[in-house]
Amino acid sequence: MEQQQIHVEKASVLDEGMIKYLPYLREVQKNFWIVIAIFLLGGTTGFMFNQQILGFVMRKLNLGGINLVLTSPTQFIDLAFQTGFIVGALTAVPYLVYSILRFILPALRKKERSIILSLLPLSFALAVIGFGFGIWIEQFVIAIYAKTTIDFNVGNLWDIGKFFAQFMIMGLSMAFVFQLPIVLSILLRLGVVQRSALTSRRRVVYAAIIVFAAILPPTDLLSLALIIAPLVFLFEGALLLNT
Repeated sequence: MEQQQIHVEKASVLDEGMIKYLPYLREVQKNFWIVIAIFLLGGTTGFMFNQQILGFVMRKLNLGGINLVLTSPTQFIDLAFQTGFIVGALTAVPYLVYSILRFILPALRKKERSIILSLLPLSFALAVIGFGFGIWIEQFVIAIYAKTTIDFNVGNLWDIGKFFAQFMIMGLSMAFVFQLPIVLSILLRLGVVQRSALTSRRRVVYAAIIVFAAILPPTDLLSLALIIAPLVFLFEGALLLNT
């Protein structure tokens, strides 16, 4: 009898816990399906207009002296799906971020909420700037390498799928990396990291930046130098922002 009573008490506690968190779970479920719907809508649009999107991107990149080729009969279909996936993801990310913030902000303290909300506009701006900078780096490096091969009378026949994938990887990587000042600002303002600890260990931080930049694609020395410079600038900028 005592064991049955214990089981009943445990079950009632679990039921109370489920009832308590059920509204939150329903909210998460609702937002999940909204994100999926936005992704599918954006992805379908990107798939249907993939030729116009890819044509616009190629014109903006100004690929002089470079011939992009398809390496299989079905690669253009793969490109259409990839374009749809990218457009869908870019369309869904803003609402996803909004949903996450709406879910976690009420659980934070007032100081933590104000820090995150004050840094949101800067975070968005840095993500856009970082993505554009990554595209510029890739375009700059490719233009130099393409010109070098042309000077040696060697043609440039590049796989169109790998070509666009390289641009996207570089752009997204730099959009992520450019969040460094935001992460440092949050840690410094919450007192998790002391500014004096970072300033006194600049060499260690710079060495970590170099190692991190070497991991990012592409791995050539020119791209590495172009990635390291803004990372150092962002680190120093974060320290100045939080003096």
